[in-house]
Amino acid sequence: MLELESVETAYGAKQVLFGVSLMVRKGEVVTLLGRNGMGKTTTIRTIMGFSRLTRGEVRFLDEGIGHLSPHRIARRGIGLVPEGRQIFSNLTVHENLVATAANRLGTEPRWSHERVYELFPRLAERRRNMGNQLSGGEQQMLSIGRALLTNPLLLILDEATEGLAPLIRQEIWRCLDRLKSAGLAILVIDKNVNALAALADRHYILEKGRVVWSGDSQALRADPALLGRYLGV
Repeated sequence: MLELESVETAYGAKQVLFGVSLMVRKGEVVTLLGRNGMGKTTTIRTIMGFSRLTRGEVRFLDEGIGHLSPHRIARRGIGLVPEGRQIFSNLTVHENLVATAANRLGTEPRWSHERVYELFPRLAERRRNMGNQLSGGEQQMLSIGRALLTNPLLLILDEATEGLAPLIRQEIWRCLDRLKSAGLAILVIDKNVNALAALADRHYILEKGRVVWSGDSQALRADPALLGRYLGV
């Protein structure tokens, strides 16, 4: 579904990604792991067209998308839950959800605000509240719901549970597990290795802009030295 091949990205004269290659297959959950500043968010930004690749290729559904603008990439069927949530603070929960809702690809079953409210009952309770009246966890639920309402084929989450209370983190992981069971492909960044190992099919570890390890959850759990060396846990 999504494939990065030997991707390099730079900010001005500073190169950040060095030959990053990874793959997300249909229905898979795949993670990007690594300490802060190792290139995870830059990888996401490159996939979404916010950062231009200088070498390599990004393909989605066998089509090269590395040259496309962010809105055209999103229309191909990629939904982004960005770091920092970035909801519309001056709109209500419901207005946030319907503002960008679309089903350009004719996906079935179609995501609607009713389905989002069923997935996150807390949002249904707060549907008339403004975005700036929500807690951090509610804002993250809203950001996920907003992405789902674009009816994506692939959902990308940058720092899925960062800064959230434990109970809210559990709710986010429950949501992602349901989405996986429904067959949605997911690429996720987070620091909660135990939760990611339970949820995901495969993992990539980035170190200084390079993929230094990849494997499944069994292999990840089996190598504590690996976690200490690259993740600091």
